[in-house]
Amino acid sequence: MNIFIIARGYPSKKDPHWGCFENDQAEALANLGHKITILSVDARFRFYWRPLGIQHKTERMVSIYNIFLCPYALLFFLPKQIKRLFYNWQLDYIYKRAVRQQGEPDILYSHYLPVTQRAISLRKKYNIPLVAIEHWSELAKDQISTKIIHTAKQTYNHLDQLIAVSQSLKDNIIQKHLIHNEIKVVPNLLGKEFTYQSNNTKHPLTIVSAGRLVPSKRFDLLIDAVHQIQASLPNEWKLLIIGGGCMKTALQEQINTLHLQEHIQLLGQQTKAEIVRLFQHSDLFALPSQMETFGVVYIEALACGLPIIATNCGGPSDIIMKENGILIPNKDIDALKEAILHMSNNLKDYNRENIAKDCQARFAPEVIAKRLTTIFEETIKTHKEQQ
Repeated sequence: MNIFIIARGYPSKKDPHWGCFENDQAEALANLGHKITILSVDARFRFYWRPLGIQHKTERMVSIYNIFLCPYALLFFLPKQIKRLFYNWQLDYIYKRAVRQQGEPDILYSHYLPVTQRAISLRKKYNIPLVAIEHWSELAKDQISTKIIHTAKQTYNHLDQLIAVSQSLKDNIIQKHLIHNEIKVVPNLLGKEFTYQSNNTKHPLTIVSAGRLVPSKRFDLLIDAVHQIQASLPNEWKLLIIGGGCMKTALQEQINTLHLQEHIQLLGQQTKAEIVRLFQHSDLFALPSQMETFGVVYIEALACGLPIIATNCGGPSDIIMKENGILIPNKDIDALKEAILHMSNNLKDYNRENIAKDCQARFAPEVIAKRLTTIFEETIKTHKEQQ
């Protein structure tokens, strides 16, 4: 199957997370034998130089086309219709370049509503079936802006198939009446770097957490929780927080104020290899996030054998079961404290090897790629029958 993926972008050394979901799925699909091409229009405003024009490269069997002509911030005063036409023209330009070199696609596959809105133009112009997958946290909110609601209704109902990354996200899209057609659920996949490794080395009780240091992840709640129960924890305990973001200074001040510098460390951004090592040498994972459309970091922790504590905030509800962790009410510090104490005192009840095996069985790249392949094949068949 010849698949064109319409993406936000492609990971780089300066932006390792930009387009990472699209890239991970692209590689998984390529490993199944599909011909994969990624198309992206770089319209971001970034304070570093990058080459103008079309960039084309091939990495790990995936052909990548990216076009960058100018940051959209420079077009701020232009009418929205003009900006939309400019974006669509760029996308169409690299699409035609890719078709000349890679052949006409059997299907288009887009990620995130803003990108899918642009991909509709290709679907209409070239009559190629379009499947979209939704990850965007804006669509998981209880209150979605009028602008996004309008965009979603205008976009989703022109798709051949919409996929949501979690049941909760699907339910929210349906409850807001954003689409009239069926929505399928396919979770995000697990990076191949995250694996289980038996570790019997004695160390202090180690709680690990990871994510962007932003208010919605509620690292402040986690810090308060361990502070309030520290008398019930072993004398030598650690909380390691991986990630960078706008709350780093505030969180460090909170740690200092509570005199927890010896126990809690903000480790900043880490490479995947270092994150895997930290997970493999920890005892449990806790992240009381306020909202998650899915929560890839949870399955990364599970793949390393860690039992996890998460809030009932969307995506984790599809991931957590009694064998691999504890799901607590959102924003409930008492439930969080109780979960940390219960898990830390009963670690022997969680079989780390089985946790990792179950995670691989549900979220391994080849598992998710096969589910996507089935959806693509069904969509292509239906599209042909309707012609």
